[in-house]
Amino acid sequence: MVKKRITILFLLILTALALYLSFILFRPFLKPLLTAVVIAVVFFPVQARMLQVVRSPSLSALFSTILVTSILTIPAVMLGAAIFNEVTHLYEFLDQKSEQSGGLSPFLMQTLDRPLQWLGQYVDISKIDVRGYVAGRLQQISGFLLGETRVIVGNLTSFIINTAITLFTLFFMFREGRSMRRRAAAYLPLRPDQVEKLFNGVSNTLIATVYGGLVVAAVQGGLVGLALWIFGVPSPVLWGVVAAFFALLPLVGTAAVWIPASIYLMATGHPVKGLILIGWGAGVVGTVDNFLRPYLISGRVQMHTLLIFFSVFGGIQLFGFLGLFVGPVILAVTSTLLSLLRDESRNWQQLWLDNSDGDNVEPAAMTGGPATAPSAEADGRPREN
Repeated sequence: MVKKRITILFLLILTALALYLSFILFRPFLKPLLTAVVIAVVFFPVQARMLQVVRSPSLSALFSTILVTSILTIPAVMLGAAIFNEVTHLYEFLDQKSEQSGGLSPFLMQTLDRPLQWLGQYVDISKIDVRGYVAGRLQQISGFLLGETRVIVGNLTSFIINTAITLFTLFFMFREGRSMRRRAAAYLPLRPDQVEKLFNGVSNTLIATVYGGLVVAAVQGGLVGLALWIFGVPSPVLWGVVAAFFALLPLVGTAAVWIPASIYLMATGHPVKGLILIGWGAGVVGTVDNFLRPYLISGRVQMHTLLIFFSVFGGIQLFGFLGLFVGPVILAVTSTLLSLLRDESRNWQQLWLDNSDGDNVEPAAMTGGPATAPSAEADGRPREN
């Protein structure tokens, strides 16, 4: 027994060391691998349907990978081209206005003069250096955009490599997804129902996050962009995309776009349009999430808004844009594991109570035999004839 325990301890230490070294090996490729997992889980019904048409697992995985790549790439390229055009028009617009006003900062100051004058009627803002604050923020934004542009250009090679790794991994996950799941279940010291609950928690969270998050964000961003286009706000496509991104963030939403746009309309002499935009954003765009998201996810995931908030922003901090999906998955796995531990604790508690009750039962009752009264000799009483 001592030798067996030493062997088990030795294997545990070696396994922990091997897992740590494996993590170091895979850490540089963690983001593309997680991206492939997210895409594979979300689009696995496509692979299942493709496998019914093309009987070969390899060919069906190849066709599914090409199809999913097209589904993700073509709209992204079209949207990127539209955003590039909008950014170009926005730059020309700001350049034209800045030339007329003697610079970008004077143009923004002139734009803010009217709302500041209106606000000054009710609040004393004479001690607030609004111009200096805006100028400082503009310098910070310019420096940030310049730095991000350099990062994007410098990481172009890394982006291409990560994309290739993602597609390569996606092919094998499509081809061997079911067998990977069975092998992973075989290594887990859990019952089949517990393994199913754990895997379902991951897949349901991903599907709910992607379907319920991206679709709702796209609809809300489209509604905001449509309103901005109707009211003549510059670069409606660009701001619609920005609104869609903010719609993915809990407790933020598209109000981060349509409220400043309403202020812009009021500041440029269109108060009615600004008020209509506020009503559109609060009454239409804001309520889309209330009925569309439950319809899409069908109650797959029930998590508190505060937990989702921290999981999303924490995921973004760790994994970038991918954290929008990975963060809630980590939270869902944690919640599922805690639920399994709670169930196991209840089972052990019930088993302990059953054993405790069994210790006080007569042997005949424990063996299922009839309970008999004690004999006269046993308690010292004379036997009656």
